[in-house]
Amino acid sequence: MQVRKGVAYMRLAVMLAILLLAACPGLAFTEKPSIDWPYPEEMEFPPLEFTSIEPVRHVLGNGLTVYLLADRDLPLLQGTVYIKAGSIYDSPQQTGLAELTARLTRAGGAGARTAAEVDEQLDFFAASVAVNEGTFYAMARFSSLSEYTAEVLDIVADILGAPVFAEDSLEVERNRMLEAIRRQYDDPMEVAVREFFKKIYGGHPAGAYPTVASVNAITRADLVDFHAAYYAPENATMAVSGDFDPEEMIALLEKTLGRWKVKGVEPPEFPPFDRQPERKVYYVERPLTQSVIFIGHPTVTLDNPDYPALGILSEIFGGALFDEIRVRRGLAYAAGGGLTDGYQIPGIFYAYAITRADATGRVLELMLAEMEKARQVEIPTGPANRARDAAVNRAVFRYTSAYEIASRNAADDLLGIEPGFFEEQLERIKVLTPGNLLFYAFDYLRPEEVVIVVVGYAPMFDRGLENFGEVILVEPEQ
Repeated sequence: MQVRKGVAYMRLAVMLAILLLAACPGLAFTEKPSIDWPYPEEMEFPPLEFTSIEPVRHVLGNGLTVYLLADRDLPLLQGTVYIKAGSIYDSPQQTGLAELTARLTRAGGAGARTAAEVDEQLDFFAASVAVNEGTFYAMARFSSLSEYTAEVLDIVADILGAPVFAEDSLEVERNRMLEAIRRQYDDPMEVAVREFFKKIYGGHPAGAYPTVASVNAITRADLVDFHAAYYAPENATMAVSGDFDPEEMIALLEKTLGRWKVKGVEPPEFPPFDRQPERKVYYVERPLTQSVIFIGHPTVTLDNPDYPALGILSEIFGGALFDEIRVRRGLAYAAGGGLTDGYQIPGIFYAYAITRADATGRVLELMLAEMEKARQVEIPTGPANRARDAAVNRAVFRYTSAYEIASRNAADDLLGIEPGFFEEQLERIKVLTPGNLLFYAFDYLRPEEVVIVVVGYAPMFDRGLENFGEVILVEPEQ
């Protein structure tokens, strides 16, 4: 009965509102608003003024460089320790050593705590600590409520400085890595990515991936040796942000991370990368009704003044591929391109497409034709300006939080990137024009030198891969 009354009252209210509008035409929205709104493109705004926030930089007594930035809005603590202990330092026979060391640093016990005790204590504090490996550095990330700052930093100090590397934990993490290696061959996109970068780098550690054999060859003694060789405060930087007083935090860090022992670590130089341009087609056979295609070649390193322009060019090129192959011709499920990071080794200018098997040759031909077209025809003003402006606008995300700012400074410091480097790159991007980009495309894009990787089933292709270069059959190594 109550529901029916509510409905009746609602209907009555609506009827009264309609009658009121009819009786008072001035209230009806039948006339244009009196405000003369300008067109969006004609609107003018004062220039934005941005004041950068810089973290406090402090070097602990053991040589660990710390970047601190207080953020007292919430009672939280966040931080990351960056260590020059990435996969680039793996030996060819033990690819995966850096990753397994990072996993066991966190999962194998720390100091006087067993692995289970570390987990239990972190759970009690509602905190998290994770250690992961990348190409150039390992990262130990942590977060907690600020009231448990001292307890969590004490655990982090033991994880980094005194890992136990328990044998049972080693076998658990080894088996997880082995299962991940086995599973990745079920995904044709993952196969294409791995084989593409392996062939691009041609034996350089930057293109190495763990295999079943290399992971099985790693012993506990290898983990201990790798940790001793790379995990040291003088070979690391740290970012920390959250609810704290900087002076009090520095004193606390001296008591916790400050006990991480100096080892006199000096990481070796990266092996030189010798580019050997030669177009070849690497074919990975998979009984599929679709194909995954990658093409690309090395360009320049991050410190090259032309690197920012190539980044913009790669975005425009990727968009052109999408429009031509997917939108206009409907030949691809996905298409695009990009430029990889070029820290100390050349960035890779690449493009990819996923297409049906019977369009493989046609799509590959279009990809190469679009690369040649980029070298010969000036990019229209609209796409060029949109890509340039998007890159400039993305720069704001380097300053979205205190944690991001502190982390950026710490990572740049570890890699030897000078302050203001990315701001200089941004200025180079701002002045790019379609004419500039044509010059860079003609100078750097080399369709005749691309590495081509195709994952698919050749009997279903519309044309033979030998039309695009010497074909090499690849059996992915597991």
